Amino acid sequence: MVQDEPAVRYFALISDGGTADDATGLVRRTHTRPVPTDEAIGNDLDWHPTEYLYLYWLGHNDQAHVEVSAEFAAQLVQRWRAKAAEHRS
Repeated sequence: MVQDEPAVRYFALISDGGTADDATGLVRRTHTRPVPTDEAIGNDLDWHPTEYLYLYWLGHNDQAHVEVSAEFAAQLVQRWRAKAAEHRS
């Protein structure tokens, strides 16, 4: 029996008045059971556990976010990796 992959939602962190195109961070929620798994892109550009979405839900909403597609999220990460590689050379 083949199991379906859990749904994944992506959120671009934005500053006041910002847009997803100039996101300051990226969070993803994988709808695992019994509770979802939330991860954020770290400074090393790898995924790490985060409580951002849970804290936002509790009212700690000092940073805004917008939902983005998986394709857009991949483009953001690719752009950030290219920029990091530029700075290393």
